Amino acid sequence: MLYTCGDVRSPNGMQVTEVKGQKTGCVCRFSTGFLKICTFPAYTGLLMLKKLLSSLLYSISYYYTYTSLLHHPSRRDMMGSYVMQFNEEERTFLERAAKSINYVIDYSLGMRQRDQYLLTLNDVTFLGNSGAVVKNGAVVVESVMEVNRLGKSTAFKTPALMLPNKKSGLYTSVLHLPLSKTSNYHWFFDCLPRLYFVLQQVKKPIKIIMRSDLPAFQHQTLQFILQDHPHAELVYIGEHEKWEVEQFILPSFMANSQSAYLPIEVCNWMQQKIWNGYNNERTNPRRRIYISRAIAKKRRVLNEEAFLPILMQYGFEIVKAEELNYQQQVQLFYDAETVVAPHGAGLTNLLFSRDCKVLEFHPANLVKTHYFLLCKGLGFEYTPLVGSEGDAKENYTVDVLAVEHWLQKL
Repeated sequence: MLYTCGDVRSPNGMQVTEVKGQKTGCVCRFSTGFLKICTFPAYTGLLMLKKLLSSLLYSISYYYTYTSLLHHPSRRDMMGSYVMQFNEEERTFLERAAKSINYVIDYSLGMRQRDQYLLTLNDVTFLGNSGAVVKNGAVVVESVMEVNRLGKSTAFKTPALMLPNKKSGLYTSVLHLPLSKTSNYHWFFDCLPRLYFVLQQVKKPIKIIMRSDLPAFQHQTLQFILQDHPHAELVYIGEHEKWEVEQFILPSFMANSQSAYLPIEVCNWMQQKIWNGYNNERTNPRRRIYISRAIAKKRRVLNEEAFLPILMQYGFEIVKAEELNYQQQVQLFYDAETVVAPHGAGLTNLLFSRDCKVLEFHPANLVKTHYFLLCKGLGFEYTPLVGSEGDAKENYTVDVLAVEHWLQKL
């Protein structure tokens, strides 16, 4: 039987001499020095109710808390952080970009490339709808990149009926859903680079968890990356499955938010794997290309027809990336010496250029830094051209004379 702090004596006659009350109960000191911890019944009931509610939420894969394992004892550092510095002209562009998003991200004072590391985690849950990892009922922040991305992840505060499945052995994954579901940008900068250190460091058999319903170009390029690594086996999880994994290697994300910058050794690794996989060879003279967004749903250049004739005078091909398969897109950029384009995912393929001059258009009210930082890392000559303010769909116009002036300097 538990004696509450209202008891004045215990059965053997010990007198209560001191009571220290807490919200959840109290500590009673008796005349003999004996201590007794008393728990209020109401608090015990609340604990049981919370545990029951948590079990119910976990059963429908509703994870409402998150945790950081950044300093987990298993952490192995692969590459230290460093800061990229910019010249005055670059800082002016970066400050304008930061101002257009109210300085939520500001690289004008320098961009810190984060530490790269691997975590080895035991007994985690891997979610097929997102690629997120759950540890002790909380979403691991580092598995969705950062706190700011939690709200975009289907792992966090989103109920889902998911079938559990126990898996023994060693696993990893670079899934990052829903952002990378169809996006080449998120695939090449948020997903594939994370395999660089996993494949470099792990030599024992490891299974890489992926989804079978990914776009063809993702399956193709992943196979190119894994060609020389027979110990790495692809396994496929369903959208409505969650695997309870015995051991999981969690690789850090390489690219920062609003940045396509990758360490040059990682760029070179991806380039060689994908050039070789697609058998890219230079059979054409160096090409000048304009990537049109005329059939895109947003970020269209409304006065594009006014400068297309000028571009063609300078030998530019007008290309709609949506009309090419991925091998053709990689070949196009592999051959390119000059690329002009409005900001958009089509510029992701600059990663597969060898040496290129770039002119990128931006609406004045939403200037983005992704491809400037990619070009900075690759050593490409990059020029931003900021146009008018964008409308509700980020459509805008650019100064035709400014385009022609840039072309004259080629």
